[in-house]
Amino acid sequence: MIQIEWLELRPKDAGVLTTLPEVLQLPPQSSVGQALLTIGLDPVRIQNLLEQRAVAVYGMYATENTILHDGDRLEILDGLKFDPMDSRRRRAQHKVLTKRQKELARYERRSRKQGKTPL
Repeated sequence: MIQIEWLELRPKDAGVLTTLPEVLQLPPQSSVGQALLTIGLDPVRIQNLLEQRAVAVYGMYATENTILHDGDRLEILDGLKFDPMDSRRRRAQHKVLTKRQKELARYERRSRKQGKTPL
């Protein structure tokens, strides 16, 4: 038998570990899928977690067939609220827009200075 620890981060935890990991005994060469079934999750939820990449072993995303070893920590992560790539694109677009706005403001200030005539 191998002994692993498992924990689940829920949305209310805000990404912070609030409970200690629970210990789980499994036969040698057990997979992540078998461990999730042993924990008591239903197959539909397991499939959803794996599709959302919400299962990890020591912070590294795991597949259903990932083999667990003695002392591993299985992590069930809370689902993503948004796609990280979409967020990156929005930040990049905002940066470009902000840069253009600054350049336009600088151009307008120069134009106003050049347009003024001394009395």
